[in-house]
Amino acid sequence: MNIFIAGGGRVGTHLARLLSGDNQNVTMIEADPNRLEQIDYNLDVSTAHGDGASVMLLQKLGVPGADLFVASMGNDQTNLIAAATAKGLGAKQVVARVDNPMYIDANILYESILGIDYILSPDALAALEMAHYIEHPGVLVSQDFGRGIIQMRQVRVTRSPTTGGRTLKDVLKPGSGVLLGVVDRKGKSSIPHGDTIVEPGDQITLIGKKDRLEEVQRLFQETAEKPSRVAIMGGGTIGLRLAKVLESKLKTVKLFERREHRCEELAALLKKTKVVLRDATSRIALEQEHIDTFDVFVAATNDDERNIMASVLAKEVGVKMVVAIVHQPDFAPLVERLGIDLAVTPRTSIANKILKLVHQGEFTSLAVLSEGQVEVMEFALNETSPVLGNQLREIRHKLPRNALIATILRNNEVIVPSGEDMLLAGDSIVLIVSAEGVEAARRVLQKR
Repeated sequence: MNIFIAGGGRVGTHLARLLSGDNQNVTMIEADPNRLEQIDYNLDVSTAHGDGASVMLLQKLGVPGADLFVASMGNDQTNLIAAATAKGLGAKQVVARVDNPMYIDANILYESILGIDYILSPDALAALEMAHYIEHPGVLVSQDFGRGIIQMRQVRVTRSPTTGGRTLKDVLKPGSGVLLGVVDRKGKSSIPHGDTIVEPGDQITLIGKKDRLEEVQRLFQETAEKPSRVAIMGGGTIGLRLAKVLESKLKTVKLFERREHRCEELAALLKKTKVVLRDATSRIALEQEHIDTFDVFVAATNDDERNIMASVLAKEVGVKMVVAIVHQPDFAPLVERLGIDLAVTPRTSIANKILKLVHQGEFTSLAVLSEGQVEVMEFALNETSPVLGNQLREIRHKLPRNALIATILRNNEVIVPSGEDMLLAGDSIVLIVSAEGVEAARRVLQKR
């Protein structure tokens, strides 16, 4: 695909890295020459210097023929103008990144009026991701495949059944209906084999029959009760959105904000949430507010250091589950070592969403895992597929090293395949593959 990204900041650069690694043709437009030089040096993308909202520049660069245009500059209005301009010039799909709640809450109206396909907010997407984790304890990511019969869940291992000489093949035997498809350990993802040992702290991806996943998940995690009391630090866009989502679903939501005028605004915007004027980075404040009686603490300010410090304090005070917003990618490994249960990065949330848009016409369903390192995709095999009638053992050596056919849906039957299973026309398969191996795997399985 021919993709243009206007704005080489944190979000734009991360998106460009993901898309270029996905073998897309990416052009980055950036007004700051120093930043553009860094992008040109670090990423395998084309670059152009200038204002991403300039109709003359966009026309000159060939945006009228673009498959996708993403406006991710520092100003919401500029992004909306740039996306609308690109659409007017003829770009097939356009996305505008925004932060102001005014545009987020009325995104459908703005999309319709301006002709923009998608108005997306990193903060809003991050808030939804955290809400999902709180409502489904222990599940980092979930995605349905195969008309809802198949489900994928990414979970963090709190106990390992692969002890005392037992390996993965001893735990998930043929006929279990569930496959362990990816192991993410210390930021590195791999596709496991039968002799793999799973360790506490690993993030694993389970995929298979939806009605069997809960049972298998319990092998790797203690059963977690659904939270009823949540405390949130930070009354910005993320904290406010999260409180709005949770206050209608949970018994108690308490929101800490250290700015008095913002507390007054939040109290007017929220119905059931208790807004408290306090700095939650103080251990004394946390103890006085009886944070140890809460099930979840969420640090959601724009300051990574404050989020990490408050999360560690909340864990020490006695909160079972702690979630932190982390903007700087370098902090992610640190967060895990400090015992924080989940770190959510807004730039990753929006990049994953856009990556799904890129592939939405090619695959029935798509999930993006591990900062874009791994993709899980579903597609049907038609009569022209070159692998029809072949057993999987005959196909495996043709696929990229980090590629795995996880499930086959044949009519309404879910098959977690072995080497003897054969691929037939009409089968819907779920493929797990590293981002750089997507095109190679598709060439093996589909006639292009």
